[in-house]
Amino acid sequence: MEDIARGANLAVGTLYNYFPSKDDLLLAIIGRDSELVVALAERILAAPPADPVEAIAALADAFIQSIATEERMLWREVFAASIASYETLGARMFALDARMIEMFAAMIEKLKERGQVATDTDSARAASLLYGICLTWSIAYATQANLTLETMSTEISQSVSMAVRGMLPRVKEENPR
Repeated sequence: MEDIARGANLAVGTLYNYFPSKDDLLLAIIGRDSELVVALAERILAAPPADPVEAIAALADAFIQSIATEERMLWREVFAASIASYETLGARMFALDARMIEMFAAMIEKLKERGQVATDTDSARAASLLYGICLTWSIAYATQANLTLETMSTEISQSVSMAVRGMLPRVKEENPR
């Protein structure tokens, strides 16, 4: 908090007037970015790309943009604080994660309606899988100094593509008689 106050040319006490704890400050920063990501995801959901892989990848890209807007050190602090303060910050961070998972599930439902995802796909579980890919790589990006944003983006894109292709309807083979 001292470093932040100094960087903002504020007294530490003044900073504490706005943010009673470091967790509150972290959540305010992440919450601001999360609202932008949710707004972008809602626009994507309103008019998704025609290709199902591109539609899901567009949501993953929205997530990547949220990671890219902040420094790695902030993400390290957020992840550590979320675990250390699991009943407060952790629970609030999970609520933000749940919103993105809901966006993935909504997209999968939309793609099922179009006949582009198998109708027996469990949208909630598939959404959790897709979000898990994004979260895993974002943690790797935050904690591995040698991992570039481009590499993280590529890994997420390729993994999401592989997962989505596994959900595509199967073409029934004709009986070879």
